[in-house]
Amino acid sequence: MDLLDRYIGRAVLNGVLGATMVMMTLDTLITFAGETGAIGHAKYTIWYAIGYVLLSMPQELYQYFPMIALLGTMFGLGMLASHSELIAMRAAGLSVARISYAVLKTGLILAAFVIFIGEVIAPPAIQYAKLKRVSAMNEKISLNTDYGLWARDGGTYIHVRRVESDGHLVGVNLYIFDDNQHLQQTVSAAGAQYKDDHWELQRVNVQTISPDGLKNTYSETMQWQSLLNPEVVNVVSVTPENLSAWKLHGYIDYLKENQLDASRYKLTFWTKVASPLTIAVMILLAVPFVFGSLRDAGMGKRIVIGFMLGLGFYLFNTLSGQIGLVYRLPAFLAATLPTLSVMVVAVFLLYRTR
Repeated sequence: MDLLDRYIGRAVLNGVLGATMVMMTLDTLITFAGETGAIGHAKYTIWYAIGYVLLSMPQELYQYFPMIALLGTMFGLGMLASHSELIAMRAAGLSVARISYAVLKTGLILAAFVIFIGEVIAPPAIQYAKLKRVSAMNEKISLNTDYGLWARDGGTYIHVRRVESDGHLVGVNLYIFDDNQHLQQTVSAAGAQYKDDHWELQRVNVQTISPDGLKNTYSETMQWQSLLNPEVVNVVSVTPENLSAWKLHGYIDYLKENQLDASRYKLTFWTKVASPLTIAVMILLAVPFVFGSLRDAGMGKRIVIGFMLGLGFYLFNTLSGQIGLVYRLPAFLAATLPTLSVMVVAVFLLYRTR
């Protein structure tokens, strides 16, 4: 039985590798085509563009792997079906459930490998790629909105106009309120640099509001202690999808402590936590199609059906997340509902497969 498991697993592995090569080649070409318009701007050469595309590949693989797993499993099992090997296995007494188990074992090993790439390799790679791109194009990083970064640290509201590629803050404004939400003080600094465990504000104007009136003071430098450390700044300078699960968890805690909206980050966090189940479900979904309607189909038809199923799940997953954000649904439910729905369909189809 172990021999058959390895044989089925090898077929699935070959199929997934083939699907990965096809999908990643297409994605790489599309991404590079999008970068060609920036080539020639400042120091951004074709080699910078190629480096950016290559460093983006781990994140793209992680994002698209559920679809790749579905397509690859259809490829691998489809080849066995085309050579009547699945029929021979069934005739030898192997049930569909037993074959599914052999497929899942290989799929989960692949899933563990891809999740390692997505959680450990992809986040620093994509951040480094963006940093090099920004540096080569001599641009500044605009965070969160077109109007810079807004954050809150207790009773202090923070606005940073932009963050340079070396982490230097430009245009820092602090609005300090008391417990009754009355404005007590405003601090305006031309810039800020993180040193040791604090920010050092540069060319600082402080306006203090008191019953006696408005008092203005100026100083060349001033220390500023804040929860908004460089790590948090790095977090908010990239999209949640490009962060590892543990960094998302830490940033969610930061937002909760300051009573800020963390719904988007919670949704992404639970999507990442559910990723192993999502990959397993997509692999499982391929089995009844190969034994059923696609048993005698050609490779072209399997590609089309697999791609449509994967695309449908991707759209369903995206739509569920957006609906969850709009209607304030629990992040866990919005993130896992598509996966749980497809799992029910996959189990039902497997039950009907004979």
